Amino acid sequence: MTRHCLHRLPLVALALALFVSVLAGCWVPEHYLGRIRIKRDGSYVVSLEGTAVHPEALRAMRRLDAAGKGGALKPEELQKRQAEALAPLQKDLDALKGESSIQTVKSVGDGRVRFILLGEWRIETDRIVSMELREPLAYAVGQDGSLSVRVKDALPGWEGRELGVAVDGDLSIVLDEGIQVLESNAQQKPTTPRGAYHWHIDGATTQAPYLKLRLPSAEPAPEPRSSQVQKKLAHH
Repeated sequence: MTRHCLHRLPLVALALALFVSVLAGCWVPEHYLGRIRIKRDGSYVVSLEGTAVHPEALRAMRRLDAAGKGGALKPEELQKRQAEALAPLQKDLDALKGESSIQTVKSVGDGRVRFILLGEWRIETDRIVSMELREPLAYAVGQDGSLSVRVKDALPGWEGRELGVAVDGDLSIVLDEGIQVLESNAQQKPTTPRGAYHWHIDGATTQAPYLKLRLPSAEPAPEPRSSQVQKKLAHH
């Protein structure tokens, strides 16, 4: 990430995305389709594709568009100013080239980019709470071993609302067999064992996608046999 983006990292709403942490901070999601698969061992794979806007470039392009329509700038000057306006976007794109989880990201004009992300992370159950900036999921481990998992940056952020960006996202989470779901706020729940939990994200969405899970490895340990014997003797 470039230096000027670092101070904007906390919770700026790239879905998965947004979400997803790799683009969070310099980009605001516009349209996206995301899928998360959580495995039995706590590792998870995130795939995300869609479009996002670069706030600084979008504001500059809007100003130039208004100036061009008003005839305040000659065509040659307008073209020069547009190149200058998109320079910060291009600089941030160059900074992303080394990110292994980014399959494709390219400018499509007017301060927008099209991207495809694919990456794998892991839920570390030895952490009580995790909100790592560069991880798509935030989670907390309960005393009973359950996991409260939220998809970070899935909601429209303040900058997107300020710019009037109409966020339209679809997210699905698929769980490996053996993972128990204790709670969820999914709008659609699976009807088959290998189905997905679904959420649609737009400007009216107020709650981040949430699941409370229990991984197979987090099942409560069986009670020691000696304790069971003591309980039986206590009843006699």
